This record gives sequence, structure tokens and C-alpha cells, in this order.
Amino acid sequence: MQTGAGDFALTIDELRAVTGYAVACAEPALVLFDRERPDDPRPAAALQAGRDFASGAPRSRLQRATAADAHRAAKEATTEPARHAATAAGDAAAAAYLHPLANATQLGHILGSAAHAARAAELARGDDRVVAEYVVTAAAKRATPVVLDVLGRYPRAPEGRTRVAVLMQRLDSLLRDPPPPPRVVDDPGPFFHGTRADVRPGDLLTPGWRSNYGSRRQARHIYLTATREGAPLAAELAHGDGPGRVYRVEPLGPIEDDPNVTDKRFPGNPTRSYRTTEPLRVVEEITGWQRPDPEMIRHMRERMVELAELGIEAMDD
Repeated sequence: MQTGAGDFALTIDELRAVTGYAVACAEPALVLFDRERPDDPRPAAALQAGRDFASGAPRSRLQRATAADAHRAAKEATTEPARHAATAAGDAAAAAYLHPLANATQLGHILGSAAHAARAAELARGDDRVVAEYVVTAAAKRATPVVLDVLGRYPRAPEGRTRVAVLMQRLDSLLRDPPPPPRVVDDPGPFFHGTRADVRPGDLLTPGWRSNYGSRRQARHIYLTATREGAPLAAELAHGDGPGRVYRVEPLGPIEDDPNVTDKRFPGNPTRSYRTTEPLRVVEEITGWQRPDPEMIRHMRERMVELAELGIEAMDD
């Protein structure tokens, strides 16, 4: 079913996909509004209205009304994270009324909720732009082929003058442009791996197991570092029983920069942090390594929990 006259075709099913995407991008930030105004249901109602439409309910005045209500809640919020979180929810409900007009202003219906959610998250973490990059990267991975196809019918996002516009342009670029080729890594090592697993020289450490970090989903990579400082930190942060252990390892295939570190926080990879989809052979266990400051470990664990509330994985694999 077509939505009406315009510059190109846009079906109701495509609108449902776009709205579902916008809701999924906005939802993790809702906690930042609820924390300030726990008795104000308007942003949550907007997300539910968008969710209902995406799931097959008719498009109705409900999406417009709840979007307007959420935007009013944003204006009444007293903190910037809450304001952007409520705006994200309102934008998600309003995505149901994306118009088939070849105008860059329409991109707000597709990308606005994610951009405001990213802004809310970075402000909640002391204006940490690395946090926004995590949120925007997750939003890019969340896009379905239908959403990408719809986005391609619109002009690219213009150069941003506000921080939200910059984030929208960043997300637009991630969705449209091919990723840059990975850098060829020629680090001679030696390489180390921190874990709580008790293994022996000659054993192979392979990807495909549950991650030691974050939500512990299946990991497609296994991680290594060429610095002696990085592996002990990874060992102490890892889930599992037993003491942290550090091993010297030999990668059995090509390695690449760890994007969790190089892309988001330390461009150029000065920490010499890498990952691979191939096994690592254990050469020896390293003993006598200095354990990281327990207060730093506690702080990092708390930060992981806070980021998880915002839907940010501790390890973006």
C-alpha cells in the first residue's frame, strides 16, 4: 500500500520498518528521562505508539499526538540528557509520518531519534563524545535492509551546525558509505592476552565463545595486545571464576586494530590493541605481573554498568 503522492514510492510496510528502527534507537535513552521525571509517562507512551504501528497496528492520530506530548515533555525537562531522551522518543513516534519528499529535512524522521539518543547518552556521561560514537555505531548496525533502502531515496544529511546535526550526519555516513579498509598491522609483538581461563602452553584460544565482557554475547573475535599493561587490565575486568591470568600468545592468522579502542578513543592505536577471527596459540603464562589499581577496576566496572543501561556494549564485537 502506497502512502500517497510524493517524489518516490513509500509503502506502509516501509514506514513500519523505519518507525521500528527509530523506536529501537530511542528506547535505551528513556532511562535518562525516567531518572529525572519518573512519573511522566509521555515519552514512554510515544515509544509504545511507534512500537504498535511498527508491529502492524494502523497508523493513526495516536502517533502524532504522543509525539507532540513527548516533545512537550522534553521542553519541560530540567536536564539536557532528559530533554534529548524525550525528544528521541517523540521523534520515534513521528517517524510514522515520514513523507516521500526528496528533502533532507525528512531525514529527521529516520535518523533523529538515534541522534538525540546519542546526544543524551554523551551528556549523561559528562559530554563524553566516545559514548555518542558507541550509540551511533550501534544505531548503524541496527538498520535493516529496508531502512537502508528507504534512506537511500533521500538526500544526504547536510553538514551539521549543532551537535545533534553532527551526530545525524555521522550516522548517515555510517549507513551509506562503505567502511574504510582495515589498516595492515605489522606489529612484531610479542602479544599478550588477559583472561580468567586456566590454559596451558600449546592450547588454542578461539573466538566463538561467550564474551568475557558486557552482555556476554557470542564473540566473533578474540582480543590481544602488544603491551604488558593492557593484558592485566583485561584479565581483571573479565567475567569468570578464579584469578586473572596473562598469557603470551601467538596469533595464527591476520590481526586488525581493535575498533573499541582505536576508532572510538585512541585513533592510531597507540595502545597496540588488536583482535582476530583466527586462533591464538598460548606460548606461556606470564607470572609476576602487576595488578591494576583496584579502585580503577571498580570505577571501570561501574562505568560498564552505566553504559549497559544505555544499551552500550562494553565490547562492540
